[in-house]
Amino acid sequence: MTDCSVVGTGVSSQFPGASRSRGALRASSASGTSEQNVDGEAIAITVFSAMRRWGLLELPIFFLFVRRGRDSLRILKELSFIHAARWSVIRRLPANGDYPERRLRFPRLYFESNFNGGWEEYIDAFSYTLTLGMWAFWGSSYGFPSALPPSPFKAYIRRNEYEAGHYYSAYPDATATTVLAALRVSPKVAALRAAANAMSPEQFAQAWSDFLRDEQRSL
Repeated sequence: MTDCSVVGTGVSSQFPGASRSRGALRASSASGTSEQNVDGEAIAITVFSAMRRWGLLELPIFFLFVRRGRDSLRILKELSFIHAARWSVIRRLPANGDYPERRLRFPRLYFESNFNGGWEEYIDAFSYTLTLGMWAFWGSSYGFPSALPPSPFKAYIRRNEYEAGHYYSAYPDATATTVLAALRVSPKVAALRAAANAMSPEQFAQAWSDFLRDEQRSL
């Protein structure tokens, strides 16, 4: 299996299953996706698409470019509502109980991601900010309509999306943005607390005011 990962905060874990009913996965929650794909503020997406053979040559080269390129997916990493994203090429299925290892007639592109917010907005972000990148990832997959306009691309993802068999978020009540903010401000709170023991009430009031002013974006 060849893969490419873009890691954000890493605040959740996904164990996808093959529990999708026949046909496109239907939205069943305010998030725009199945309840099985939601844990608090965190949402999972899992997509399998059948690939053309030439993708076995194109995708590993593109994955290598993404892994080694310093700014290849900088825009994606800056989208604070995305925890992580991963694309993998699957050529065979491993042995499972009485079922032996099986080579797939058509290799599959496996995509998984975790994010905050609505499903529609998530796909829009990919369509508008990584238009060429979406072709590089899915251009070798059968039925890919291009990333723009976004409506056909969303319909394509719906048709190939699977419901998670199990989905867990370490911080279900927090978004990726709030987790990162908490990590930034935590040592500063600890430093202020330690320094407060030697401050007069007036000095602490000033220090607290300065802290709130400097860290208001993280609070």
